[in-house]
Amino acid sequence: MQHQDTGKSRVKCELDGSVFSGVWCECLIPGYISLSVLLTYGGIVADRDRYTLASQLSILRNCPEVLARLLKKRGSVLLAAKVLVVSRLLHTKLSEHSSIREYIDTLRARLARLRQKLLSRIDRQLSNPQLSSDELVDTMCAFSLATSSSARDVLRHFHHVRSGAISAYVPLSGHPEAYILDALRLWIRTLQDTNTIFKRQLAQSLAKLKATPIFKDSSIWSLQGFDYDIHTGWIGDDLKNFVPFIRHDDLQSGMVVDHLTVWAPKTLDAYISNVSLLLDSISESTVIVHLRSKCLKLWMSNRRHYVGAGGEEVFDRLRKPFRQRLSQLILCDSECLKEVAARVMSMIQDERQVTSEVSQTLWKKSIGSMDISSGAAKLLSTIRDNVHGADDLLHVALHPYQQWLLVMNRWVSTIKQLKHMRWDDSLDELDEDEDTVVTLESLLNTDDPQYLEKELSRSLGVAFDIFHAAAHEVTKNTVNDASFDTKAAFLLRVLRHVNQNLPSAYANIEFASSVVNNLQSAIAGCVINNVMEKHHSSMLKAAKSTRVPGRLLWNGEPELPILPSPWTFKLLRSLQLTMANQGTDLWSPVGVAKVKSRLRESLILAFSAPNHVESATSGGGEVQGSPRAFEKPSEENQLSNGNGHVTTDSNAERNDHKIQLFFDMAYLAHATSSAVSKESGDTFAHYVEKVESDSLLIATSALQVKKSAAEYWKRSSLLFALLI
Repeated sequence: MQHQDTGKSRVKCELDGSVFSGVWCECLIPGYISLSVLLTYGGIVADRDRYTLASQLSILRNCPEVLARLLKKRGSVLLAAKVLVVSRLLHTKLSEHSSIREYIDTLRARLARLRQKLLSRIDRQLSNPQLSSDELVDTMCAFSLATSSSARDVLRHFHHVRSGAISAYVPLSGHPEAYILDALRLWIRTLQDTNTIFKRQLAQSLAKLKATPIFKDSSIWSLQGFDYDIHTGWIGDDLKNFVPFIRHDDLQSGMVVDHLTVWAPKTLDAYISNVSLLLDSISESTVIVHLRSKCLKLWMSNRRHYVGAGGEEVFDRLRKPFRQRLSQLILCDSECLKEVAARVMSMIQDERQVTSEVSQTLWKKSIGSMDISSGAAKLLSTIRDNVHGADDLLHVALHPYQQWLLVMNRWVSTIKQLKHMRWDDSLDELDEDEDTVVTLESLLNTDDPQYLEKELSRSLGVAFDIFHAAAHEVTKNTVNDASFDTKAAFLLRVLRHVNQNLPSAYANIEFASSVVNNLQSAIAGCVINNVMEKHHSSMLKAAKSTRVPGRLLWNGEPELPILPSPWTFKLLRSLQLTMANQGTDLWSPVGVAKVKSRLRESLILAFSAPNHVESATSGGGEVQGSPRAFEKPSEENQLSNGNGHVTTDSNAERNDHKIQLFFDMAYLAHATSSAVSKESGDTFAHYVEKVESDSLLIATSALQVKKSAAEYWKRSSLLFALLI
């Protein structure tokens, strides 16, 4: 083909040899060097069909560029769908010409790729909850035009896209809180859009598209590249009058409701599953409670959009993942006590960790010189530590428990917050009867908090049972250690602190009572063993000797002892110091009672041993209980010693010794008296009665000895304050 590019030119068309003048419109077709089609303004048309073909081909060639430009500039998807319909129509028409089929197929492949981009853009807009109803309807119409879908198909695809968007909302990283709320908003918005759009609005919009032929749509020809003024006379009447065929009336209102009642629960299941997964990544209870509040308020404010029964079921299902996650966190946090227990027990088993000396004096220079100008909190803390025997090692052992206790007390506050959360505004928005509103409020402020309280109490019970078992095990494993008394004291202080600082949600106020009881018994046993071992020789000497120290101080008529023996005073003084060295904070009333009980048992064993009895009869006397011991002495050997009883001269000193022993035991009976000894069978009282019987005192004299022992204990008891 030859031509001159002079605006208005004479052209010889190689297709048929015709010559025309006008404006050039060039189409590049494979197999042709160049085809210049001249479209005239009312010129002579030699072969209309040929130039109709050229005009249609020109429009089809421009369709990919126009469509690509619309997608790139984020133009209207409905307008892009109309361009796609035009290209599809022209492609169908031009496919009849075999001479240009290869070129047509090339355009078709490009248009297919653009169609996929358009459908992707449509899906993104359908999944956008921020889109207005009018924009959403235009997008649905675009999908219907692009895929030749009916209204029912559009509904099905819309729900499919929204389901995928709700499920795909899960972020790989970032803020899971945003998904939980945004996905729920999208689910609720889908309920709202389905009810408002598909019952009437979409059908009307689709019907409106069918009212105007696609080639007479002004929005199409206003696009740059179509040259409507040139091509309008050549595209052919069959195309110019083409109307898209769309089924707009195949979706009834009941069908919309039926489809929604199937889609909504299924999609909600997927949402709940995703929420559960995302909540697993959140470990802060306050964040979960905040999200729970927002989700439930969001649902209650949009409850009216849910069609059909089951609104309460949706409410329960929305609560469930939050309640489960809170329960899991409670269990996880409570189980941390196992690690605390393991750390404490490992410190106890390591002798180096618990052998530090505990100083409990309040008269240190460091305490007296403390600066209290900015408050006495530090001074009070130091005094408290001294009183409770809390050294640095104990603080190290108890620090994890203190941190754990703060976490558990925060759970108590969180549950309390759930109980007092206000829902008035959200409940007022519900279009429900009063009974339903009251039920929902009860579920929110009563049911969930009670459930979590039970879970917290149960989890704490399991955790403290594990702690108790660990304490029992370490006690059993270290009972034979040389430093067991120190380890027992350390563990007792730990358990005492735990008992004094139990979580308020834990109902068992006697935590590890059996272990504490065993530890107190063990420490009491260690103290008594040390004391008895130290004073064994003095008690043996007192048992063997018939001489009574302080005999000249006896008073009264008859003369009776008014002071205990030196060994008695030294024994109690040594017991007091040994108990203080273990730590004055260890001696609770129960612990003191155990010490007293063990001392009584040791005294009975010490003075009832065969060697002691034999020693008491040295100097020719008979063993108490032998036949001759109770024989009446002859008159010439009987003397009255003035002590309320008659004795022989050879047994005088021995009887004084027994009288003093009776006073000592009566004095020790008062010193070791406790509520436990009074309630249970008191074997030491029976032993004192036996010693009284051995002293051969008459009743009045024996009563006087008991009174003197009681009076002297009252005067001297403050010297042994730990025993009071």
